[in-house]
Amino acid sequence: MVLVGEFFLAEDDESAVRVGPRKSHDFPAVLCDGIYPDDAVPRWESLLTGAESPLRYVVPMANDGFTVFAVPQTLSTTLASAGTDQLRTTALTWAETVSEMGDEIGPDSALDLLERLSALAVSHAEQGLSLYCWYFAP
Repeated sequence: MVLVGEFFLAEDDESAVRVGPRKSHDFPAVLCDGIYPDDAVPRWESLLTGAESPLRYVVPMANDGFTVFAVPQTLSTTLASAGTDQLRTTALTWAETVSEMGDEIGPDSALDLLERLSALAVSHAEQGLSLYCWYFAP
């Protein structure tokens, strides 16, 4: 399981690479501990849009287990405009899929994460910032 991670807003890739598990920052952020975001993001995008964009890694994962990637614009835009029912359906389907793969996130936790991420995506649109994710998986 991922020990720690978060989705966050940043101006650009240069700003995003300065974020990490031992680096404090002032960017708006949503914790995503206990999941593999690089698996979750494509799944969410597929469930919400029917398409899947490749992830763009700003800091590729190396032997240290740390990575930073940009969340696809399509997903950011869709999350910002998604309604409660759409988020709930996505969360429930994703939680079930993750459970089948041997990981666990409860439906309520999945929905809470997607609702908080949706709110962050709204800020992304309002502030003109990009949505990124960093995580550490030892």
